[in-house]
Amino acid sequence: MQTKILGTFFTIIFVGILVLFYKLLNQSDEPRVEFTEYLSPSKKTIKKAPEDAMWVKELAQKDNKEFSFPVNELFMQIDLRESISRKIKSYKLVIDKADTYSLFCIVQTLSTFDLPYVIVKEQKAPMIYLSDKSDTVLKKIVVELEKYDIKSKIIEVWL
Repeated sequence: MQTKILGTFFTIIFVGILVLFYKLLNQSDEPRVEFTEYLSPSKKTIKKAPEDAMWVKELAQKDNKEFSFPVNELFMQIDLRESISRKIKSYKLVIDKADTYSLFCIVQTLSTFDLPYVIVKEQKAPMIYLSDKSDTVLKKIVVELEKYDIKSKIIEVWL
C-alpha cells in the first residue's frame, strides 16, 4: 500500500514538472515594442521683475527705525557729559529695602504719579532718581510707600 501511495505521489510531481516545462518553453518570444513620442520641452521665457519691485532693493531702502534687537535686555552706555553743560536739579529716593517686591511697589507707585524716574542698578541697592518740581508730589510718594512698609526719604541732588 505504501508503494502505491508513493508511486502516485511521484507521478503527480512528475506530471506537474512536465506542465511547468511546457509552459516555460511555449512562451511567445515576440518582444513588446512600445513607442513613445518625444516632445521637446517648450522654451520657458524668463520674465525680469521690474527694478523697483525686487525685494532685495526694497529691503535695502528700509528705514533703520523699524529694526528691533533680538534680545531681552540691551545695555547701552552713552556719555552725555560733553553735550550737557549745566547740572540739573533732581531728587534721589533713598529706600530701606531693595528686594524685588519693594522695587515692584516703588515702580508701580511712581507710575501712578506719572513721574519721570530712573532706576540705576548698583551692587547693594538700586539708586532711584526722580525729576519733579513740586515738593507735594514727592511727599505723597513717601507717604504712599509707607503703606507698603517701605521707609524712604527724598534727597536733593544735582546731576
